[in-house]
This record gives sequence, C-alpha cells and structure tokens, in this order.
Amino acid sequence: IENIIFKNKSAVISNEIHEPEISQNPIHLKYISPYYLYKFLFEYNQNAILRSTCHDIDSDGIGAINEYCNTIDYDFGEHLKKIIEAYEIHETKYFAPPKLKALIRGYLTGKDYEGNDLKRGWSSDKIKIHWFYPGVLKWSQKNPYIPPNINEEILDNKEVLGFEFAQIHSQVTGKTIQNFTQLVLHFKHLFHIRHDNSLRAIIEGKNRSEKWIEIIDFDITDNDFPRNIEHFTDVDKLVQAYKKIIELIIKQHNDGSRPNVKLLFYEKNDSVCLSIHHLNSIYNKTEQNTMERTGQYYNDLIINQINGLCNLYLKADFGNDICAEINLWDGKDRESNNIDHFKGVEHILEFPKK
Repeated sequence: IENIIFKNKSAVISNEIHEPEISQNPIHLKYISPYYLYKFLFEYNQNAILRSTCHDIDSDGIGAINEYCNTIDYDFGEHLKKIIEAYEIHETKYFAPPKLKALIRGYLTGKDYEGNDLKRGWSSDKIKIHWFYPGVLKWSQKNPYIPPNINEEILDNKEVLGFEFAQIHSQVTGKTIQNFTQLVLHFKHLFHIRHDNSLRAIIEGKNRSEKWIEIIDFDITDNDFPRNIEHFTDVDKLVQAYKKIIELIIKQHNDGSRPNVKLLFYEKNDSVCLSIHHLNSIYNKTEQNTMERTGQYYNDLIINQINGLCNLYLKADFGNDICAEINLWDGKDRESNNIDHFKGVEHILEFPKK
C-alpha cells in the first residue's frame, strides 16, 4: 500500500511553486489570504472519501465507502489506497500553507514528503498514531470488514474492542484520546469549529489550563460568544495566536489592577471574527509609530501564527485623545482611521469565508 503514497510527489511540489498571487507588506513577508485555508479544509471535509478520515463511520458510512471503492465488503487496504489517491489530487488542486498540508499528510501516512518517518509526530501534540500505523494495520487484519474509525456504539454492539493506545491529552482542544475513533474525531476538531467543538469551550479551557483566570477578569457571555458558530480553520494556530495576545496583555498591564478582558466571537458579512478587548488599558505606542513599525512581538505573531490563518486589526486608545483602528495585517496598505470615544485596546482576528 505504501508504494502509492509518494507516486505523485512531483505534482505536489509543483503546486507549492504555483501558489496564488500574494502581496508584500511593511514587514517584508508575503501575505497569504486566510480564505485559502478555509477553502482547503472545507473541500477536504466535502470530499466523498477524504471525509471518512475526519468522521466516525456508521453503517451508512461503510456503505458509502464500499460504493466509492467499488467493493462488496469493507476492505481497509482499498480504503487506504483511495484516501491517498484523493489527497494527492486535493493537495494539487487547492492551495494551503505548506505546514498544514504536511500535518495532514503526517496524519494520513506518518511520513513527510520525502518518505521519511515523522519522528516528532503530527500537530503540536506530536501524535505518532496515523492511518498507516503498524498497530492499526494489525488491528484491521484481525478485524476485517470493519473501519478502524468505526462508530463506538457499533463497536459495542459487535462486542469488538477498537484499536487503543496510551492516553493522549491534547494541549489544543483539552480532550483525551485513547482509541483510533477518538483520534479521527480529534483530527476533525483541529480544523472544524462547531457546537460540539466550540471555540468558546476551547478558549475557556485554555484560560483554565494557563491559570489566566487567576490573574485576569474575563468577560465572556452567551450573547457575545455563542457556541454554535461554525468555521473551518487551523484551531492549533488560532489557540497559539490567542495565547500570544493574552500574554501581551499580561505583559503590558502594569498599573497594579487586574486586566479586564472582554471576548467576543461573531459573524460579520462573509467572515467570522474573534475579538480580544483589553478594556482597562491604553496602547503603549503612538498611532504614527504603530503605523510605521509593528514591533518584534507583532512581527513574530504575524509570521508564525497570523499569516494565512486570519487578518488582524487593532482598535486602541493611543492616549492624548487619539483613538484609531489600524489594519495590522490584511494584505492591504496599512491605514489608520480615527474613531470616537474608544476605550482600551482591542485585537480583532478576522476569518474570511470568501
């Protein structure tokens, strides 16, 4: 089966060369529109066979796989073959940040583009279990006609034990993973925010695990931060960006009081937006200086997390009765627009769908 994994490698490399037009900016980095990330993940989830790698499989799902693979009974080897063939096509058809493509390839094959084993695993959780993992292949040989990510209720009814491994506690979602079906759902949760994997729950879990709730007063409500907004994005990168902004708030807040941070998640036109609003603060640089120099902290944030993930805007009270909104990162020339009576410092992460 592994012979099919890299047969189309040249096409993948070619796709990385023929990337979409992307513009330059004040920190001399190519701007990558977040829409490409959304489109890549959305179409992956819609693909008739790739979607079987990000959902648990019920009886109807087995029938759909058999129909796609042109088999009477479920055949794990044939399923794997069709998955890899479909992903090769998907990679070449849709642009996405190379690191994201490498992560998904690692999840599917356990290897990089050169065919080398991923020694550190895939995602920031460094997971080493994947679809070609020897234990998964061995389990499938012992349990023919059953997908390794079969619905757990069906497993119980068949009195079959799924492929299990030592518990993994995800630093991204906060959830525990201990069998292959849970791993597949975890992979889905890394890229799909929805009611059962809400950004609200992920962020509240991060606030607790980092012990920020002990030093920050968070204002987060059902009206301002609903749990049922859906979006396809890189949740890992999003959490990393959120962490860096909260750490910046902690660093900059030095008046002896507790920072007061209001969090909002909302839909706006063809985008969803996450707002991190430090209410009791004044920005520590002038409006003009912010326009001219982003600063090393923001440069690192944009380079390592924001670019290709979302657009970034800043609304702030700059002191001396100057309040303004600045597009820190959206592919356009940086501009400052004055606003009236604004309080605090607000970072807005915009995730476009078009």
